[in-house]
Amino acid sequence: MVTRSTKAKKQITAVPAAHDPALEPVSARGQKRREQIKIAARQVLERTGYHAMKVTDVATESGIAAGLFYHYFPDLQTVTCEVLADFLEELSATPHPEPEDRFDVIYIPTLVWAKAYEEHPGLMRCLVQIADEVPEFRALWNKHNSAWTARIAKGIVRRFPDGTLSENFSLSIAYALGSMVDGLINEIYVHRNSDLRKVIKTPKDAAELLSSIWYRALYLENPPPSKLTLTAPLHTMGKPVPDVAPKSKAK
Repeated sequence: MVTRSTKAKKQITAVPAAHDPALEPVSARGQKRREQIKIAARQVLERTGYHAMKVTDVATESGIAAGLFYHYFPDLQTVTCEVLADFLEELSATPHPEPEDRFDVIYIPTLVWAKAYEEHPGLMRCLVQIADEVPEFRALWNKHNSAWTARIAKGIVRRFPDGTLSENFSLSIAYALGSMVDGLINEIYVHRNSDLRKVIKTPKDAAELLSSIWYRALYLENPPPSKLTLTAPLHTMGKPVPDVAPKSKAK
C-alpha cells in the first residue's frame, strides 16, 4: 500500500519511436475518437491485462473497425503507455488530507495506494508490466514512486523532531515501507489471496495493518488506540510475558 509535468507525459506518449506524428488527428472529431479509443483500451487493460490485449479487443470495445485503430495509434504499446501515463496523473492528483499526527503520515498515503489497487487491480498490474518493457515509461513510473516515497520520508522527519533520523535514513525507511505495501496489497488485490482476503477485507484494513507495523518499528511504541480497529491486538504486543513456568517444590 504519490503532479506529473506535461513534459514528462509527452515523453511517454512519444514511444515507441515508430510513431508517426503526421498520423495524429488534428480535428476535434479526430481527438474525440482518439480519446474514445484510449477509454476502450483502459477498459480492456483493466479486464484482461496488457499481454493478453489485442487490437480487435480495443476496436470492439470502442465500436470501430480494427483497421481504424492504426490511424490513431501505431500499436498497442503506444496506446497503453498513454493510458497508464494518464492513470498515474490521476493517482498523483488524488487529494491527501493533512496528517493530524505521526500515524497519519504513514497511514494516509498507504490508504490512497490501497484504494488504487482495490479499484484498479488490472491497471496496477499493467503498470509493472509496461515499466519492465518500456524504458521511457519506467522512468515515469520511478518518478511517481519517488515522489510518493519522498513525501512519506519528509513527513517522518517532520513528525519525529526528537529522533536522530537523517533524511537519507528516513528515505530508506520509506522505501522499505513502499516495498512492503506493494507486496501485501498486490497479493490481496491482484493475486487475490483468499487467506489474506478473509482477514483484510477493505483498503482501510490493509492500510491500518501496514501502518501499525511501521509505526511500531519506527517509533518503538504502539499506535494511538483511537487509530486502530482491525489491529487492536497490537496493543498487547511487546508487553512482558507472565512467568507461567511451574515453580520447583521445596524440599
